[in-house]
Amino acid sequence: MMISRKRAWAFGVGAAFIYAAAQTFQIAAIFKDVPVAELYLYELPVWLGVIVVSPIVFWLARRLPLFGPRAGRNFLAHLAAGTVVLLLQFVLIELTRRVVITPLVLNTIASTAPALKYAHLADDHSVLMQAWIAFRIYVVFFLFVYFAAVVLHLSVRYHEELSAERLHAQELQTLLARSQLDSLRLQLHPHFLFNTLNTVSSLMTRDVALARRTLARLSDLLRQTLSDSATHEVSLAGELEFLAAYVDIQSARFGPRLVVEKQIQPAAAKILVPRMLLQPLVENSIHHGMRDGDSPLVICIEAVVESGVLELKVIDNGVGLRNPKLIENVGLRNTRERLERLYGTAQEMRIEATSGEGFCVVMRLPARAAEEPPREQLRREIA
Repeated sequence: MMISRKRAWAFGVGAAFIYAAAQTFQIAAIFKDVPVAELYLYELPVWLGVIVVSPIVFWLARRLPLFGPRAGRNFLAHLAAGTVVLLLQFVLIELTRRVVITPLVLNTIASTAPALKYAHLADDHSVLMQAWIAFRIYVVFFLFVYFAAVVLHLSVRYHEELSAERLHAQELQTLLARSQLDSLRLQLHPHFLFNTLNTVSSLMTRDVALARRTLARLSDLLRQTLSDSATHEVSLAGELEFLAAYVDIQSARFGPRLVVEKQIQPAAAKILVPRMLLQPLVENSIHHGMRDGDSPLVICIEAVVESGVLELKVIDNGVGLRNPKLIENVGLRNTRERLERLYGTAQEMRIEATSGEGFCVVMRLPARAAEEPPREQLRREIA
């Protein structure tokens, strides 16, 4: 996690104060008769000077990157530029000592002869000469500091760029996955609508009133399908409500030949599942499992939660797997792909079926509870 620029600068200034204190204790071992406070005040401009010239160093680091095809040429350019920057730094240090620190020390701290002598050490030279003397003594050390600052700035910059690229790649991947899910869900709508309209069409020649009621139920079903269409998951309870509307439509066609049972654990009803997960599976059982004659097709939907996993089963007592290609039909293939897109390797879908012994689809999903909708949203839905 990257820190803000303000915090980074505050950290740098704090580090300058702390490092100046550490250097002061080393100098105090040599100048034992000079007050520590005076030594600290003369040492502080050195490290605050590093902070002052750091924007120039960072600008040079961006203009002359040390990594890449021109690294050697840029390194030589940094040697020249760093020398100029360090000379400027020492001029600022000596100027600050002459204008600010020395008057402050003479008026407050320096009262003994050693203290006064230390305060007047540089009086024999001008600011530029004293800066040049200090530069010649410390240039090698501060060149290391300069290059350390350059490398640190480039490392932070490259890390930020890499993080931004990764974030952009993740956003693109999320958008791609979302568009693929939308595409898969939209494949179900015309398939489901076509089959439902066929049901209504067959009723028109037998019971017009029932066909009208079925069309009204279809209207309710489509309204539920289109509501909040951007959401890919709903609670299992909501999915079962949607399924109930679909089963009502199919019951108008098949009557007592179609029986749908539900065995839902109370905790499972609150778990999130993909929208339109159960409808294509029930439709598959009706379309491929209905027996000839008056024998009822019993479809049982079971749901239990155990060890953080929701296990869903859609079981029927139909004719079973008469055609191996049945596994690859639109509803089952679409369901498998949607589960893979949403949950990756955290999901499992398998089919258990043999000829004449029914059909069973077993799904295992991560158990994530649905959030309770806000009360105002509930009022709008009720209204």
